[in-house]
Amino acid sequence: MSRPLISIITVVFNGAATLETTIASVINQTWKEIEYIVVDGGSTDGTLALLDKYKDQITLWVSEPDKGVYDAMNKGVRMARGEWLYFLGSDDWLYKDTVVAALFEEPANRDCHLLYGNVISPSYKGLYDGPFTLEKLLSRNVSHQAAFYRKELFQRLGEFNLQYRLHADWDFNLRCFTAEWVKTKFVAVCIAEFGAEGISSSHDVPFLRARLIPEKLHWLDKRGTRTLRRIADYDEWWRFLRNARIRDEKELEQAAGQQSLPVAIGRMIRWQRIFSPRLLRIGVFSKAWMLGSYLSNRLTGSL
Repeated sequence: MSRPLISIITVVFNGAATLETTIASVINQTWKEIEYIVVDGGSTDGTLALLDKYKDQITLWVSEPDKGVYDAMNKGVRMARGEWLYFLGSDDWLYKDTVVAALFEEPANRDCHLLYGNVISPSYKGLYDGPFTLEKLLSRNVSHQAAFYRKELFQRLGEFNLQYRLHADWDFNLRCFTAEWVKTKFVAVCIAEFGAEGISSSHDVPFLRARLIPEKLHWLDKRGTRTLRRIADYDEWWRFLRNARIRDEKELEQAAGQQSLPVAIGRMIRWQRIFSPRLLRIGVFSKAWMLGSYLSNRLTGSL
Protein backbone atom coordinates (compact mmCIF):
# COMPACT_ATOMS: atom_id res chain seq x y z
CA MET A 1 0.00 0.00 0.00
CA SER A 2 1.38 3.41 -0.98
CA ARG A 3 2.14 5.93 1.71
CA PRO A 4 -0.42 8.74 1.64
CA LEU A 5 0.52 12.41 1.42
CA ILE A 6 -0.50 14.31 4.55
CA SER A 7 -1.24 18.04 4.22
CA ILE A 8 -0.58 19.87 7.49
CA ILE A 9 -2.15 23.33 7.50
CA THR A 10 -1.23 26.10 9.92
CA VAL A 11 -3.17 29.37 10.00
CA VAL A 12 -1.50 32.29 11.71
CA PHE A 13 -1.86 35.99 12.36
CA ASN A 14 0.89 37.81 14.28
CA GLY A 15 2.05 34.54 15.81
CA ALA A 16 5.82 35.06 15.78
CA ALA A 17 6.13 34.32 19.50
CA THR A 18 5.07 30.66 19.12
CA LEU A 19 5.14 29.84 15.41
CA GLU A 20 8.73 28.55 15.32
CA THR A 21 7.87 25.77 17.78
CA THR A 22 4.91 24.82 15.60
CA ILE A 23 7.02 24.75 12.44
CA ALA A 24 9.75 22.67 14.09
CA SER A 25 7.23 20.06 15.25
CA VAL A 26 6.12 19.59 11.64
CA ILE A 27 9.39 19.63 9.73
CA ASN A 28 10.99 17.20 12.21
CA GLN A 29 8.37 14.50 11.65
CA THR A 30 9.83 11.12 10.70
CA TRP A 31 6.97 10.60 8.22
CA LYS A 32 8.33 12.32 5.13
CA GLU A 33 5.19 12.26 2.96
CA ILE A 34 4.07 15.63 4.32
CA GLU A 35 3.33 18.91 2.60
CA TYR A 36 3.28 21.86 4.96
CA ILE A 37 1.02 24.81 4.17
CA VAL A 38 0.94 28.05 6.14
CA VAL A 39 -1.88 30.55 5.63
CA ASP A 40 -1.02 33.93 7.17
CA GLY A 41 -3.64 36.64 7.61
CA GLY A 42 -1.32 39.54 6.84
CA SER A 43 0.87 39.58 9.94
CA THR A 44 2.77 42.72 10.92
CA ASP A 45 5.09 41.21 13.56
CA GLY A 46 7.99 38.84 12.86
CA THR A 47 5.81 36.07 11.39
CA LEU A 48 6.79 36.71 7.76
CA ALA A 49 10.47 36.69 8.66
CA LEU A 50 10.00 33.24 10.24
CA LEU A 51 8.20 31.96 7.16
CA ASP A 52 11.05 33.22 5.00
CA LYS A 53 13.56 31.57 7.34
CA TYR A 54 11.88 28.19 6.87
CA LYS A 55 10.85 28.65 3.23
CA ASP A 56 12.81 25.57 2.15
CA GLN A 57 10.91 23.37 4.65
CA ILE A 58 7.46 24.92 4.07
CA THR A 59 5.82 23.60 0.92
CA LEU A 60 3.60 26.60 0.34
CA TRP A 61 2.68 29.74 2.23
CA VAL A 62 0.58 32.80 1.54
CA SER A 63 0.08 36.07 3.41
CA GLU A 64 -3.08 38.06 2.78
CA PRO A 65 -6.09 39.38 4.72
CA ASP A 66 -8.84 36.89 5.51
CA LYS A 67 -12.22 36.75 7.22
CA GLY A 68 -10.99 34.88 10.27
CA VAL A 69 -9.46 31.58 11.24
CA TYR A 70 -12.00 29.36 9.45
CA ASP A 71 -11.74 31.35 6.23
CA ALA A 72 -7.97 30.80 6.41
CA MET A 73 -8.51 27.08 7.08
CA ASN A 74 -10.78 26.88 4.04
CA LYS A 75 -8.02 28.47 1.96
CA GLY A 76 -5.66 25.80 3.22
CA VAL A 77 -8.13 23.07 2.23
CA ARG A 78 -8.26 24.43 -1.31
CA MET A 79 -4.46 24.67 -1.52
CA ALA A 80 -3.84 21.15 -0.19
CA ARG A 81 -2.84 18.27 -2.47
CA GLY A 82 -2.77 15.62 0.26
CA GLU A 83 -5.14 12.72 0.70
CA TRP A 84 -5.36 13.61 4.39
CA LEU A 85 -5.64 17.09 5.97
CA TYR A 86 -4.60 18.15 9.46
CA PHE A 87 -4.95 21.60 11.08
CA LEU A 88 -2.24 22.68 13.52
CA GLY A 89 -2.58 26.12 15.13
CA SER A 90 0.30 28.56 15.27
CA ASP A 91 0.57 28.07 19.05
CA ASP A 92 0.18 24.27 18.94
CA TRP A 93 2.77 21.60 18.31
CA LEU A 94 2.78 17.93 17.40
CA TYR A 95 3.41 15.90 20.52
CA LYS A 96 6.32 13.80 19.19
CA ASP A 97 8.38 13.65 16.02
CA THR A 98 6.90 10.19 15.39
CA VAL A 99 3.21 11.10 15.75
CA VAL A 100 2.28 11.07 12.06
CA ALA A 101 4.25 7.88 11.48
CA ALA A 102 2.60 6.20 14.46
CA LEU A 103 -0.78 6.86 12.87
CA PHE A 104 -0.19 6.21 9.19
CA GLU A 105 2.38 3.42 9.15
CA GLU A 106 -0.47 1.16 10.30
CA PRO A 107 -2.52 0.45 7.13
CA ALA A 108 -5.65 -0.34 9.16
CA ASN A 109 -5.72 3.27 10.39
CA ARG A 110 -6.15 4.54 6.84
CA ASP A 111 -9.39 2.63 6.31
CA CYS A 112 -11.58 5.50 7.48
CA HIS A 113 -12.50 9.09 6.66
CA LEU A 114 -11.79 10.72 10.02
CA LEU A 115 -8.88 9.49 12.12
CA TYR A 116 -8.42 11.06 15.54
CA GLY A 117 -6.59 10.64 18.83
CA ASN A 118 -6.03 12.64 22.00
CA VAL A 119 -4.54 16.05 22.77
CA ILE A 120 -3.03 17.50 25.89
CA SER A 121 -3.12 20.98 27.41
CA PRO A 122 -2.59 22.56 30.84
CA SER A 123 -6.32 23.34 30.82
CA TYR A 124 -7.22 19.65 30.76
CA LYS A 125 -6.75 17.18 33.57
CA GLY A 126 -4.87 14.63 31.53
CA LEU A 127 -5.54 13.65 27.95
CA TYR A 128 -8.57 14.93 26.02
CA ASP A 129 -10.79 13.09 25.31
CA GLY A 130 -10.87 9.48 24.10
CA PRO A 131 -13.30 7.94 21.58
CA PHE A 132 -16.40 9.91 20.55
CA THR A 133 -19.95 8.92 19.69
CA LEU A 134 -22.55 11.30 18.29
CA GLU A 135 -24.07 11.57 21.76
CA LYS A 136 -20.71 12.62 23.22
CA LEU A 137 -20.12 15.05 20.33
CA LEU A 138 -23.39 16.78 21.25
CA SER A 139 -21.79 17.62 24.58
CA ARG A 140 -18.23 18.55 23.58
CA ASN A 141 -16.12 18.72 20.46
CA VAL A 142 -13.34 16.63 19.02
CA SER A 143 -10.32 18.93 19.20
CA HIS A 144 -9.22 19.91 15.70
CA GLN A 145 -5.62 19.34 16.83
CA ALA A 146 -6.56 15.67 17.34
CA ALA A 147 -8.15 14.97 13.95
CA PHE A 148 -6.93 13.95 10.50
CA TYR A 149 -9.56 14.31 7.77
CA ARG A 150 -9.64 12.80 4.31
CA LYS A 151 -9.89 15.66 1.83
CA GLU A 152 -12.89 13.86 0.37
CA LEU A 153 -14.89 14.96 3.42
CA PHE A 154 -14.55 18.64 2.47
CA GLN A 155 -15.42 17.85 -1.14
CA ARG A 156 -18.62 16.01 -0.19
CA LEU A 157 -19.72 17.74 3.04
CA GLY A 158 -18.58 21.28 2.24
CA GLU A 159 -16.07 23.60 3.87
CA PHE A 160 -16.08 25.23 7.32
CA ASN A 161 -19.18 27.40 7.77
CA LEU A 162 -18.05 31.01 8.27
CA GLN A 163 -21.30 31.85 10.08
CA TYR A 164 -19.84 30.07 13.11
CA ARG A 165 -16.99 32.24 14.32
CA LEU A 166 -15.79 29.97 17.13
CA HIS A 167 -17.15 26.49 16.44
CA ALA A 168 -17.13 25.90 12.68
CA ASP A 169 -14.91 22.88 13.32
CA TRP A 170 -17.53 21.49 15.75
CA ASP A 171 -20.17 21.99 13.07
CA PHE A 172 -17.99 20.13 10.56
CA ASN A 173 -17.46 17.26 13.00
CA LEU A 174 -21.24 17.03 13.47
CA ARG A 175 -21.60 16.71 9.70
CA CYS A 176 -19.07 13.89 9.76
CA PHE A 177 -20.69 12.01 12.64
CA THR A 178 -24.22 12.33 11.23
CA ALA A 179 -23.35 11.27 7.66
CA GLU A 180 -23.98 7.53 7.44
CA TRP A 181 -21.21 6.94 4.90
CA VAL A 182 -18.47 8.56 7.01
CA LYS A 183 -16.29 6.10 8.91
CA THR A 184 -14.49 7.44 11.98
CA LYS A 185 -11.72 5.79 13.97
CA PHE A 186 -10.08 6.61 17.30
CA VAL A 187 -6.45 5.72 18.00
CA ALA A 188 -5.13 6.00 21.55
CA VAL A 189 -2.22 8.27 20.60
CA CYS A 190 -1.50 11.79 21.87
CA ILE A 191 -1.45 13.90 18.70
CA ALA A 192 -0.67 17.44 19.82
CA GLU A 193 -0.17 19.79 22.72
CA PHE A 194 -1.34 23.35 23.12
CA GLY A 195 -1.43 26.06 25.76
CA ALA A 196 -4.36 27.22 27.88
CA GLU A 197 -4.83 30.27 25.66
CA GLY A 198 -5.85 27.93 22.86
CA ILE A 199 -9.17 27.15 24.58
CA SER A 200 -11.92 29.72 24.11
CA SER A 201 -14.34 30.38 26.96
CA SER A 202 -16.62 32.40 24.65
CA HIS A 203 -19.86 31.06 23.24
CA ASP A 204 -20.71 30.81 19.55
CA VAL A 205 -24.38 31.79 19.84
CA PRO A 206 -25.27 31.25 16.14
CA PHE A 207 -23.75 27.77 16.31
CA LEU A 208 -25.61 26.88 19.50
CA ARG A 209 -28.94 28.14 18.17
CA ALA A 210 -28.80 26.96 14.56
CA ARG A 211 -26.74 23.78 14.82
CA LEU A 212 -26.03 22.23 18.20
CA ILE A 213 -29.34 22.68 20.02
CA PRO A 214 -31.45 21.44 17.06
CA GLU A 215 -29.21 18.34 16.88
CA LYS A 216 -29.58 17.83 20.63
CA LEU A 217 -33.36 18.15 20.34
CA HIS A 218 -33.35 15.55 17.56
CA TRP A 219 -31.32 13.21 19.76
CA LEU A 220 -33.60 13.85 22.74
CA ASP A 221 -36.64 13.13 20.55
CA LYS A 222 -35.19 9.70 19.73
CA ARG A 223 -33.98 8.85 23.22
CA GLY A 224 -36.81 10.34 25.27
CA THR A 225 -36.87 13.05 27.92
CA ARG A 226 -36.25 10.51 30.70
CA THR A 227 -32.56 11.02 29.98
CA LEU A 228 -32.97 14.49 31.52
CA ARG A 229 -33.57 12.82 34.87
CA ARG A 230 -29.82 12.47 35.07
CA ILE A 231 -28.76 15.68 36.77
CA ALA A 232 -25.62 15.94 34.62
CA ASP A 233 -27.71 15.85 31.41
CA TYR A 234 -30.18 18.35 32.81
CA ASP A 235 -27.36 20.69 33.84
CA GLU A 236 -25.82 20.43 30.36
CA TRP A 237 -29.08 21.45 28.73
CA TRP A 238 -29.39 24.33 31.22
CA ARG A 239 -25.93 25.60 30.30
CA PHE A 240 -26.42 25.32 26.52
CA LEU A 241 -29.74 27.19 26.66
CA ARG A 242 -28.22 29.87 28.89
CA ASN A 243 -25.16 30.26 26.65
CA ALA A 244 -27.37 30.41 23.53
CA ARG A 245 -29.32 33.26 25.19
CA ILE A 246 -32.66 31.66 24.39
CA ARG A 247 -35.30 33.44 26.46
CA ASP A 248 -38.50 32.43 24.69
CA GLU A 249 -40.00 29.02 23.92
CA LYS A 250 -40.91 30.23 20.43
CA GLU A 251 -37.22 30.61 19.62
CA LEU A 252 -36.63 27.02 20.64
CA GLU A 253 -39.71 25.80 18.78
CA GLN A 254 -38.21 27.28 15.63
CA ALA A 255 -34.97 25.42 16.32
CA ALA A 256 -36.91 22.21 16.99
CA GLY A 257 -38.61 22.36 13.59
CA GLN A 258 -41.06 19.46 13.23
CA GLN A 259 -40.00 17.94 16.54
CA SER A 260 -42.10 18.50 19.64
CA LEU A 261 -40.54 20.66 22.34
CA PRO A 262 -40.22 18.72 25.62
CA VAL A 263 -42.20 20.25 28.48
CA ALA A 264 -39.16 20.14 30.77
CA ILE A 265 -37.10 22.19 28.30
CA GLY A 266 -39.82 24.80 27.97
CA ARG A 267 -40.06 25.10 31.75
CA MET A 268 -36.28 25.40 31.93
CA ILE A 269 -36.41 28.47 29.68
CA ARG A 270 -39.16 30.05 31.79
CA TRP A 271 -37.05 29.58 34.90
CA GLN A 272 -34.04 31.18 33.22
CA ARG A 273 -35.84 34.28 32.01
CA ILE A 274 -36.83 35.23 35.55
CA PHE A 275 -33.31 36.62 35.93
CA SER A 276 -31.03 38.61 33.65
CA PRO A 277 -28.46 36.77 31.49
CA ARG A 278 -25.76 38.62 33.42
CA LEU A 279 -26.93 37.19 36.73
CA LEU A 280 -27.23 33.70 35.25
CA ARG A 281 -23.58 33.85 34.22
CA ILE A 282 -22.60 33.78 37.90
CA GLY A 283 -21.65 30.13 38.30
CA VAL A 284 -22.82 29.44 41.86
CA PHE A 285 -26.12 31.27 41.33
CA SER A 286 -26.80 29.54 38.00
CA LYS A 287 -26.09 26.11 39.51
CA ALA A 288 -28.42 26.74 42.46
CA TRP A 289 -31.21 28.00 40.21
CA MET A 290 -30.73 25.03 37.90
CA LEU A 291 -31.22 22.66 40.83
CA GLY A 292 -34.44 24.47 41.74
CA SER A 293 -35.65 24.08 38.15
CA TYR A 294 -34.70 20.41 38.13
CA LEU A 295 -36.59 19.66 41.36
CA SER A 296 -39.63 21.56 40.08
CA ASN A 297 -39.67 19.53 36.88
CA ARG A 298 -39.39 16.29 38.85
CA LEU A 299 -42.16 17.25 41.29
CA THR A 300 -44.55 18.30 38.52
CA GLY A 301 -43.92 15.12 36.54
CA SER A 302 -42.30 16.92 33.60
CA LEU A 303 -39.36 14.50 33.83
